[in-house]
Amino acid sequence: MRGISREALARDAAWSLADGNCKGMAARWGRWERHYLAAEAVDDRARALLAPAEVCIGCPILAECSDLAELSGYTGIAGGRAYRNGREDTYRLRVPSKPRRVTA
Repeated sequence: MRGISREALARDAAWSLADGNCKGMAARWGRWERHYLAAEAVDDRARALLAPAEVCIGCPILAECSDLAELSGYTGIAGGRAYRNGREDTYRLRVPSKPRRVTA
């Protein structure tokens, strides 16, 4: 049996987007994404995810939205989480490690 391509899976997931809680919020969603991507501090990035995550709570297509972000290589906010190139953007949410002191 032949496998289903990522493109076919992404296309199928995309059909369900019209049923999401974010329907009709494209402009606002774009602002949220730009704000997240422009945020420098970890706290600012975390705060930038609060409003979109609230929209996603209880969304009937939450799993499909996340799947589509992964399958399509999406960079932005999907399913209440940030993605970069289809992978959850945990890097931008981590607190940078402190440089180690070198003792001579």
